[in-house]
Amino acid sequence: MSSNKSISQKTKQFQITDISYPAAFHTSQGMYFEDIEGNRVMDFSSGYGVTNIGWQHPKMLSVMQEQLNKSNYCPPWMPTEESANLGEALSKLVGFSPAICMRATGGADANEIVLKSLFADNQGDVLSFEMSYHGGTHATIGLGEMKKFNLPPVRNQYYTFKVQPPHCYKCPWGQKQGSCRFECATAVESKLKDNPNIRTFFAEPIIGSGGVIVPPDGYFALIEEICKEHGVALIFDEVLTGMGRTGSWFAHQTLNVMVDGVSMAKGLSGGYAAIGAAVLNADKLEKSRSSDDVSASFAWTPFACKIALENIRIIEDERLITNAGIEGAYLGQSIREILNKYADGRDFDVRQCGLMIGVDWNENPGLSMRFLLKMLKRGLMWCASWDYSTMIALPPLIITRSDSDHVLNIFEDTAKEMFGRK
Repeated sequence: MSSNKSISQKTKQFQITDISYPAAFHTSQGMYFEDIEGNRVMDFSSGYGVTNIGWQHPKMLSVMQEQLNKSNYCPPWMPTEESANLGEALSKLVGFSPAICMRATGGADANEIVLKSLFADNQGDVLSFEMSYHGGTHATIGLGEMKKFNLPPVRNQYYTFKVQPPHCYKCPWGQKQGSCRFECATAVESKLKDNPNIRTFFAEPIIGSGGVIVPPDGYFALIEEICKEHGVALIFDEVLTGMGRTGSWFAHQTLNVMVDGVSMAKGLSGGYAAIGAAVLNADKLEKSRSSDDVSASFAWTPFACKIALENIRIIEDERLITNAGIEGAYLGQSIREILNKYADGRDFDVRQCGLMIGVDWNENPGLSMRFLLKMLKRGLMWCASWDYSTMIALPPLIITRSDSDHVLNIFEDTAKEMFGRK
């Protein structure tokens, strides 16, 4: 009979993979999943920001079966009603015009398409944030934080120019939020002045795997202005932040920033199919428009497009974007209050935007891992930053107030155990 141990061992034997939680995923429903031995866990990771509408949503399952009975795949050189409708929907959701969609199978693929398309037109260099992550392909590894995240080495030409993110808790310039002069934005301008060949700033609007680094108010307004002044395209990697997670369809809308393009995946299908998209301002594309869509055999199949469209409809009908803003603020404030009560004297920071929450223990991965494991023993799974010093919550957008209170009870019990009762 299969067990968590036997499945983990077989996986390690025949695959190159990272198993940080050696339990075999078996079944799921709503906010919960069960491993193959029947252990039930509330998933506060959403598979790292994927399952925005929860596991096994009944309306989604019904649409999936209906679409399978009609068609699953079509030749990539033929249009379909499903893909035409999805392109129209995404062009409207991103909030900039004229918007043009390019098909992808996932997040790294979408980011590759953005890089390829912009390079076809301007041939320039790329600037990105330290502490960011944009995927596991050769080019996207170089776009992100290679050294600190211990990622595989890539060709030198794929390693982009880097700038420090707007990390107020650990400000590289030693400034305090509210009294600084946005040295973090000035650093971007200095990079562009030093290298006029930089033509694209490729940024995570809220850095996810690097620790939920939320920019201070006004930061990206300055960045938008700086990029326009230097003729640099501002692109947001919204693979994690898109599709309602930050309390808007996309983080650039939450942050009130006008961008030249976005990439998306993860919550685009809610985990029900493999799909991604790059949506760019059509005015930024000239040469690439006629040659972009290459080797896309499995991108935007009728099945995946129908799922993405139904996912959008469910998010709208169930008002999940509004819910993300309300429940995210409630969880963030409550977690701060719990830690102020029980972890007084410890160095920590709680960062939150919509249903993206990070609890940073200031480069103390041991404390973070102990806290995460104690919550997991109580039936609650969070995830962590690459360096494990920040605990990260990315719950499904379907979370209710009852779910939030259940999680906060577990969080408080864990804090009591970790730091003592008060």
